[in-house]
Amino acid sequence: MKYLNFGFPVCLLLFLGLASEVSASSWTCQKAELTRQVVVFYPEAPARLPCKVFYSKPKENVLPRALWEANNTQYYCEHMAAEFIEKMSSSGWRCFIDDLDE
Repeated sequence: MKYLNFGFPVCLLLFLGLASEVSASSWTCQKAELTRQVVVFYPEAPARLPCKVFYSKPKENVLPRALWEANNTQYYCEHMAAEFIEKMSSSGWRCFIDDLDE
């Protein structure tokens, strides 16, 4: 394990572990040697609002960026993340849901 190159998933999990009552849904997509991660983050779980959808390139040392966020529209983040995952899948990416409970 490289201790200096934690990447987005580890940083996000550390953040989630530090915050109380948080939840997230996460997908990892792969194409050739490239990896992408999409995370729907709920800072006030079990409430589904507010929420943010983060996108990262964990093996490329690119900071995660928020693609979408919602404070008032129920299921907006889930819908946008699902559409984004579908778009990536139709472009040749293999995407699978991550288990963040481990």
